[in-house]
Amino acid sequence: MENQISLLVVDDEQIVLDSIAKHLRHEKDLSLTKALSVEEALGVMDEKKVQIILTDLMMPDIDGLEFLSMMMKKDEDILVIMITGYATINTALQAMQLGAFDYLSKPFTRDELKKVVRRAADLVNASKKNKTEEEEKTGDYGKISGNIKGIGEHSWLMRQEDGAVLIGVERPLLYTLGKIQTVYMPAIGDKLRQGSVYFQIFSTDLRSQSLLCPLSGDVIEINQNVVENPNKALEDPYGDGWLIKIQPENFSEEVKLLGL
Repeated sequence: MENQISLLVVDDEQIVLDSIAKHLRHEKDLSLTKALSVEEALGVMDEKKVQIILTDLMMPDIDGLEFLSMMMKKDEDILVIMITGYATINTALQAMQLGAFDYLSKPFTRDELKKVVRRAADLVNASKKNKTEEEEKTGDYGKISGNIKGIGEHSWLMRQEDGAVLIGVERPLLYTLGKIQTVYMPAIGDKLRQGSVYFQIFSTDLRSQSLLCPLSGDVIEINQNVVENPNKALEDPYGDGWLIKIQPENFSEEVKLLGL
């Protein structure tokens, strides 16, 4: 099917590949391909667009973290889910720092597998829809809408006529976290530095994400609606769901560092 999401499963054990394929056989929007080695996986990726990779951490030819690094360099939009029998905090942190979407620890249940793959698939669909909508609005991949600029690291900014800058979170990140439990934002009067944490978001399943401030400046306003009702307010992250307003200190110099 044309609209199917391409999922590549990589493991050096055929029984594991077959088991995963069996568990996911009812996910009709997925097109599943299996690979017994990294070399075979790379061959698959040369032939077709892969959107989600489910890969073992420990394989004989190359370890999963190295494979993850290779995949992120090859296509940064790929969502990689690590499978590991060595689910330590360090392993999870390394995988997430390298860009992994999530990880599964062996032995995992069918429901656990389906849940993480389903979240990844939902994000792929949401990202495609969001990209299409925004390209139709602006025709410019570098813009989100109007004079709102996507700046990477999951944030956007918009400079207002008085020189103040609104900062917000990009929609695709919100889809990765699901239902939100709470958020943390700075207080009015706080002084932020470029690269410092200005927003933390916590989901109900204890996933979290921190965002780094794109500019230095003083916080002059926060969106109280996001603090009080984040799930509702962040339904419109580029509008009513903006996060903070700052008075920038070095706007011209710092936006150059962002490549804008």
